[in-house]
Amino acid sequence: LGYSLRPGYGIAVDDWRVAETWRLLQGKLVHPSPVCRTESLILWRRIAGGLSSGQQRAIAEPLLGSVRALHRRYHGGKDRGETIFSPHEANEVWRLLGSLELLPLGVKNELGKMLVDLLPKRKLEASRGAMLWTLGRIGARAPIYGPLNAIVPTEVVSRWIESLLASPPDPQAAFAMLLLARRTDDRYRDLPDSLREQVVAWLRTCPETPPHFVELVETAGTLDIEEQGQIGRAHV
Repeated sequence: LGYSLRPGYGIAVDDWRVAETWRLLQGKLVHPSPVCRTESLILWRRIAGGLSSGQQRAIAEPLLGSVRALHRRYHGGKDRGETIFSPHEANEVWRLLGSLELLPLGVKNELGKMLVDLLPKRKLEASRGAMLWTLGRIGARAPIYGPLNAIVPTEVVSRWIESLLASPPDPQAAFAMLLLARRTDDRYRDLPDSLREQVVAWLRTCPETPPHFVELVETAGTLDIEEQGQIGRAHV
């Protein structure tokens, strides 16, 4: 179902199809095993662009509760007995959260801060790629379908970037950095020139970084087909 409806918008009557999917399936998982829960996450991820802001918040809230519990576990907080998603589900939880561009800015800011804190944890290494992708998506300078007033402020994204700059570059981190630092020629969305120059220098130290990444951060431009596919991975 998610495969046939993705990305949930752009075709006539998509709004009705997504509304019917929500009515029939949301909160009605018959077999809530880890595998079925994971497939449910993939469904909502694929059609996230067709969900309303209220629907996105309804999907995100229980997942954010688990993320907060995970964050407390690694940062000395009190264990309140909340459910923390299994390793099998973890990557899809992150990718779904990263696909919800209509979440309130306060939620995006909180999620990004928790991601930055959790990324260095070795026990979460298996989810590092998904976490980086999610950080890039929620802080992207150019959203896929969300409005410009839902973009995380540059001062917040700058702090996330400074944390990434302190780590060795690799292809997954480089892609997240592209999304966070991409130049748009919009002074309200673009990072300070000095910080973008640091990002460019950091990207150039990663031998696997495509030259086009540097170009997009340094001088703006449009994404190629492969880059669009990486950003839109939520819909595949």
